[in-house]
Amino acid sequence: MTSPLFLEIARRLRANVDRGLPDQTDAVFRVPARDYRDPALWEREMQSIFLRVPLLVALSCDLPEPGDYCSLDLVGRPLLIVRGDDGRARTFLNICRHRGARLASQPWGHARSFTCPYHSWTYDREGVLVGVPERESFGEPGVDGLIALPSEERAGAIFAMLEPGANLDLDSWLGEMGESLAALRLADLYPYRTTTTLASPNWKLAADGYLDGYHIGYLHRESIGTRAITNRNTYDLLGSHVRVGFAHKRIGEIDTIASDDLALEDHMSLVHYVFPNVSMSGGIGDSLMLSRLFPGPTVDRSTTVQHQYFRQPVEGEMIARAEQKRLVYEQVVRDEDCATVFGIGDNLAAMADRDILFGRNEPANQHLHRQIRALLQD
Repeated sequence: MTSPLFLEIARRLRANVDRGLPDQTDAVFRVPARDYRDPALWEREMQSIFLRVPLLVALSCDLPEPGDYCSLDLVGRPLLIVRGDDGRARTFLNICRHRGARLASQPWGHARSFTCPYHSWTYDREGVLVGVPERESFGEPGVDGLIALPSEERAGAIFAMLEPGANLDLDSWLGEMGESLAALRLADLYPYRTTTTLASPNWKLAADGYLDGYHIGYLHRESIGTRAITNRNTYDLLGSHVRVGFAHKRIGEIDTIASDDLALEDHMSLVHYVFPNVSMSGGIGDSLMLSRLFPGPTVDRSTTVQHQYFRQPVEGEMIARAEQKRLVYEQVVRDEDCATVFGIGDNLAAMADRDILFGRNEPANQHLHRQIRALLQD
């Protein structure tokens, strides 16, 4: 069934097309160009944002069965997310409590238990230490399991805090975004492919691109822009998060939609941006592209990891269509978005005392930078 929430966004998009304007703010917003290059500011962003707010670390469908796991590094924290025998998804530091070796080395997998490759200390799916060779040599080591991070699952997504013992109030953090994520039915998706791209000289430059509805018909005029109506977007500021609606050229036909989200996808698309670093493109039809921005070790490096999902397992005749969709997204990100953003990064050195401008028609970008500033001031 078509989500009433998304159908209402489609109607708003049609109204924006009819009046010839997108949703707008009251004023232009300025960000100093040096904010993208300042190592001290970047360090504050890591400490005051990435280490203090809930981060989306996986989708529920990534770990459908007990023993399924994924591992990743985020802001210098090696993470291990595991579905326990009790069905609960937990997040741990991917670190053996003996000498600090990494337990899981693969990004995805299934395990009955986790054994350290160094000395074979073994942990179960709930992170409990269950095996120590020659345990008598350690007496009472004072260690009963992996270091757990605050973690909860909501609306088909798994969130975690990167500091042990931090207070996680996920419902308050998500706010209205929780309802929108639930409407995407994330838990019903099937993972397909993952692609890693060196995204930009700074994580905020990459984030700016995902929130920008103004460039689609220009930068992407020969690719995904061929079906879009540029700069007629809807913008919903949902707490720290943003939802952006994009009108397609068939938006005027939305009254023909009765009960099928797949039909809605022909008329519009959506981006859900979960602050600070996750963009979900699509989800109202048969596929979703989830892009996670990983700040690198320094201010001038970041990586984007893109995960493609479909509403049904990709097999048989579905493979060719899925591959075609993946290649289009990959080409757009690599040859159009990344190439442009790297050029911006190179130019910022010559703009040290100048500002980056976000117009009244770019409220999502304005909101991102306002949220960053607010958290840095807390």
